[in-house]
This record gives sequence, structure tokens and C-alpha cells, in this order.
Amino acid sequence: MQQKILHVTEALGGGVLHCVVLLANRQVTAGDDVVVLHSLRHDTPPSAKLDELFDPRVRRQLVDMRTSIGAHDIASVFRLMIELFHERPDIVHLHSSKAAALGRIATLLLGISARTIYSPHGFAFLKEDISSLQAKLFLLIERMLHATGGHIVACSKSELRYARMLLLHADRTSLIENAVKVDEFESDGSRPVGEKLVVCTSARVTYQKAPWRFTRLAQRLAAKSNVSFTWFGDGEADAVSRWIDCDAIHLSGWISAQDLRRRLRQCDIFVLPSLWEGMPIALIEAQTAGLPAIASRVVGNRDVIVHGVTGFLVNNDEELEHYTRQLIDDAPLRERMGAAASAHARARFSDAQLFRSYVAIHRRLLPPRAYRVPARTHALPRRVLK
Repeated sequence: MQQKILHVTEALGGGVLHCVVLLANRQVTAGDDVVVLHSLRHDTPPSAKLDELFDPRVRRQLVDMRTSIGAHDIASVFRLMIELFHERPDIVHLHSSKAAALGRIATLLLGISARTIYSPHGFAFLKEDISSLQAKLFLLIERMLHATGGHIVACSKSELRYARMLLLHADRTSLIENAVKVDEFESDGSRPVGEKLVVCTSARVTYQKAPWRFTRLAQRLAAKSNVSFTWFGDGEADAVSRWIDCDAIHLSGWISAQDLRRRLRQCDIFVLPSLWEGMPIALIEAQTAGLPAIASRVVGNRDVIVHGVTGFLVNNDEELEHYTRQLIDDAPLRERMGAAASAHARARFSDAQLFRSYVAIHRRLLPPRAYRVPARTHALPRRVLK
């Protein structure tokens, strides 16, 4: 059944961008009318790049939503209310904490909070770069906003546990795990044989990803002449100079998703020592590509890796080095874990499964009369950017 779905996100970059693109494109292909309201941040791709990522039938609209808290948030709420009133969506899907806060206030004032979905992509109160007082404040805000109505969709089992344990109203929480387009990954199981093993990671160079841990690992294993380290991605110049040793690590710079998938197939081991996560797309992609992974035992990472089967979960730098050495030295183990990782990821993290799960939630939130009769044709709407 055709619906009008409005996605709202302040953070249209990284994993949030991946999820919004994946879901919006599937929905518009199924005949839904899809609109994306988003703001611009330092990690938001240029408009031309967004045009390439989104199906042309997905309409995008700019709404100023700043990460900082201030009087400007009042203007953002009113702008969202105007857009919601104009679009009259059947479902409002909020992504990331700030957009969810503003969006839930706007939908409450318009009386449509019952038809609101919130995907945290990692709760703000779980961040490691904020004070304990800030964490408590963010948790209090989440509780107050969740009490107003709407449905939380966690992207990992760990995130769902936190939602049900800390936010109350467990009946308005569900689990839909993050996904990738599994058909875009090669499935022949072959990997080119090179002179060196390649240990890689994929992320923006930020505090969250603990790049100094990856750097220390590369420096400690530099004596192994058969191993090289690659970081797929880039970051702010000061972050790169502070945390990345370019003598020990090859920094690829920004590369396309297609190029990343190809280059992952040329690697041997994936490492993700992050401090916190929602459910990392990069880790799912690496596992789908057939890479055994070693990751910190935090929310999200521990929901992707099956410890001892598709990779290893670690608690500290010593365990990180130990398991990396183990995989470097044991080729049969790398092969077994890589094959298990690919099979597990393809069965569990497909975009088709993601889409079906959201359709089921939409049907729960909307009465039968809210479904629209599909149109005979689906004209291409004009993309408007303000």
C-alpha cells in the first residue's frame, strides 16, 4: 500500500546517511511517496553526491537543525511543523538524537506523535566523550520525549535492551538491525594473494573510532614485514595529524562505496576498536565481504560479531594485539572465520529484510484506512533544496 513517509535527520552523514538512503530508496521503489528533511553538517556530502545516492523520486528539503542546544531550536521546531503540516505524512521517521528531539516536539504539537518512528543510531547518553552530568541530562530528555508517544526502533539488540531498561514504555520499542545491499558484494569467496597481509578499518577519523588504538596496533606489528595497515576514509586535518601515524598506516582518503567494497575484498583482517557504536555499517560490510573482524566489545560491535566464529571481541589493547597476531599467523583460521562471517552477514543483514520489517511496523502504527490506494504511475517529483 502506498504511504507518504517523511524522514527527518540532523546528521545526514556516515552510518545515518547509509541507513536513510537504503530505506528511502527501497520505499520509493515500492511505490511510497518519500521526503527527506535534513540539515547540513561538516560530514554531509555535497548536494551532487546526495543526488547520486538517493533515487531521483526521493525529495530532499533543507531544514536548519543544529547539534548545539539553544534558542535556534525553537525556530527549527516551527520549521518542522510547517513542513509536516504541508506534507501531511502518514509516517514520520526521525533519525539521530537531535532531529528526534525536535521532531517529537513538532509531531506532539501537531497531534501526530503516534505515527512517529525514532531510530537513535546510537543513543546520545551512551557517548564516551561527554560528562556524566551530560549523559544523565540526555537520558532524562530521552525519557521525557519517549513518554509523549511514538515508537523507538533500535538498530541492535544491545540498543534495544538499553531502550527497554532505561526509557520505559517497552511496548513502544522494536528491533530492526542495520543492513547492507548484500547483492553488491562479491560472493565467490576468492581473495587475491599478495605479498603482504592487509589489516584494515573503515571510518571517519574521529574520537569515537579510537584511531590511536589502530595506530598503536600498526606500530607494534610494524616489525612483521608481511603485514600492512590501511585506514579507508579520512577526517579533519588536526584529527589525522594527532592520531594517525602515516608512516605505519596508509590513509586512503574518501572513496566511493563501490570502491570500498572492491578494496575490502583485497584485505585480510578488519579491525574496529571504537569507543561506542549504534550498529556499525562498516563492520557489517567487512563481514559481508568475508573478512574476519576484531572489534571492541561495545554496544553494536558485540551484536554483529559472533565471538570465536566470525571474529573476536576485545576488552583492551592487549587483547586487540593478541587476536590480530593470531589471525595474522593462522591462515586456515582467517579463511574459516571469513567464510563464516560472510555467510552470517548475508543471512542476517540484508536490505530486503530491513524493508519488510519496517513495513510491518508501519502497519502496526497506521489504521487500515490510513493506507492509500497505489497510483497507476509514480511521477518523478521535482527535487527542491532550500
